[in-house]
Amino acid sequence: MRTTNLRAWLIWLIAGLFYMFEFIHRVIVSVMIPELTEAFEVGSALLSSLSAAYFFAYALAQIPVGLLLDRYGTRILLTIACLAIAVSSFAFAYAESLAIANYCRVIIGLGSAFAFIGCLKVAATWFPAHQFAFVVGLTNLLGVVGALIGGSPTAYAVQAFGWRMIMYFAGIIGLIFTVLLWKIIRDSKNSAKHKNQTKNNNKLGTKLQTVVRNKQTWLIAIFAACLVAPIVTYSELWGVTYLAHTHALDRNLAARISSMTFIGIAIGGPTIGWLSDYFRQRTFFMGVGLIGAMLTMCLILFGPILPLWAVYLLHIWFGFFTSAMLLCFTLNSEETSSAVRATTLAFTNCVIMLGGAGLQVISGFFLEYTSHNYNISFIPLICCYVLALGCYVFIEEPPCRFAED
Repeated sequence: MRTTNLRAWLIWLIAGLFYMFEFIHRVIVSVMIPELTEAFEVGSALLSSLSAAYFFAYALAQIPVGLLLDRYGTRILLTIACLAIAVSSFAFAYAESLAIANYCRVIIGLGSAFAFIGCLKVAATWFPAHQFAFVVGLTNLLGVVGALIGGSPTAYAVQAFGWRMIMYFAGIIGLIFTVLLWKIIRDSKNSAKHKNQTKNNNKLGTKLQTVVRNKQTWLIAIFAACLVAPIVTYSELWGVTYLAHTHALDRNLAARISSMTFIGIAIGGPTIGWLSDYFRQRTFFMGVGLIGAMLTMCLILFGPILPLWAVYLLHIWFGFFTSAMLLCFTLNSEETSSAVRATTLAFTNCVIMLGGAGLQVISGFFLEYTSHNYNISFIPLICCYVLALGCYVFIEEPPCRFAED
């Protein structure tokens, strides 16, 4: 049993490190904006599509990815996904046009779509039920580490070595992870369980109908998307440029401040989750997170010029409050039956990623046509919170399933 447990942790670790690696790709464009603008000779509107291409591909792949993982397992699919990211990183490094770079980002997004769901699959397969939430929390932490690496450290590296060399290096790292995934990842040997999973895949149409007809599932998913979209647009794309412009900071310092958002998420995720479990309340803490995130975002974007320590703190609180969106996965899981739970979670993640990609494109066009007037261009971010508030009013608190394992 002890050996099996160690093996489970090793399998999860390599899958989790792959998730961390793909998260670096998610945010890496934000620290390359000046270099990419010059290299491809494009404005903000077109450049935003380069980042959004990843999110659209990632989002649209969510439900198919979940079904493929159930049918074929994590080993072969995570290995192929990582290889696709590695090859696309090399191609991106040598791209001479925005069109080629966009194609590369689409493939990177498709490959990255397997990482988080693959980690959930590993957690469900190799760990007992009472450890599942803990392992998912650790997985989210590795994603935050990836976001941090993709921020300030990568900004320094881009300035020192150039963006093409960094993408080439990312390709090499991807090849190393490809080998490790194939060597270490193993699928469940429980043939009966695999057989049942394959049988359930035949009910795709029924599952999707059950999910899309549930009003609560839509409300919760849209609420989550509206909380995540400002993070995706500000912290993962325009935040570094905005801080450098507004506060007259060098890009490395601006990247460091922006990355504090992910520190807040790392702290807030387990903290809010624990409070939610302790008080057996989901919607209350979702509401607290919504109001807190909206207030801190308004202060960051439209408040007075504050000392740097206060700007650091605001970004931490912004991430902390936004992490309440993780409760949406729990709430949607509790809202639906076990027969459609995986499909519901995949659907929720799909809506979240589509919302982030859409807001990135909208903000890019606003910046382009207002000559980088951030006060106007970032108004759509605040509109997201208004929409989230409209959804929140109609979200119901289901009976929480705190059953013993």
